[in-house]
Amino acid sequence: MARARTGDKDSKLVEAAISLFLERSVRGTTMQHIARRAGVAVGTVYLYYKDKGAIVRRVAFAFAEQHDAFAEGVLGTRRGPRRKLLDYILGFYDMWVPFGQNDQGAVELAEAVLTHAPETPGIAQQKFLDTVAAILQEGKERDWKVGNPQVEARWIALSTTAFFPLAGTPSEHPLRQSLGREELEGLLKWMLDKVEN
Repeated sequence: MARARTGDKDSKLVEAAISLFLERSVRGTTMQHIARRAGVAVGTVYLYYKDKGAIVRRVAFAFAEQHDAFAEGVLGTRRGPRRKLLDYILGFYDMWVPFGQNDQGAVELAEAVLTHAPETPGIAQQKFLDTVAAILQEGKERDWKVGNPQVEARWIALSTTAFFPLAGTPSEHPLRQSLGREELEGLLKWMLDKVEN
């Protein structure tokens, strides 16, 4: 039976698992590798997680927790909505980059997450939309040209989706060039110029 997770050891195990899954792939990582990287006995790993699938599931939810803390931090700042939107989407991009790579480790991790935590992509999508909508609502209260913040958050998500590919999907896009952070920031600033008065 898995033990209730406690902060420090759980964090070390999750961090070790993420780095190993991306470096070695999920298949190429053993419980012994995770224990060694986390600096604990292999028996400790099994106290927390019954198998590698349980660790993959925890990794998916750890990413969601990291996102939630980040989003709350952005929403809680005293910055204006323009800066919040830029900080949030560019920060989300920075968090996403390691998981959106086309190398074998990232591809296997994406597949494993879809197998062991299939609900997490939908949860992440909704939290992204809710955060962007909250920022747009704040902009609307400052006379931005925003109709329905939930609907327009969806348009922003659709407009930026090419910057957040799932690992293993093509990194080349219709423009025949790789899209990066600089292009994302340019797109966001262009969109913001259209809604601000």
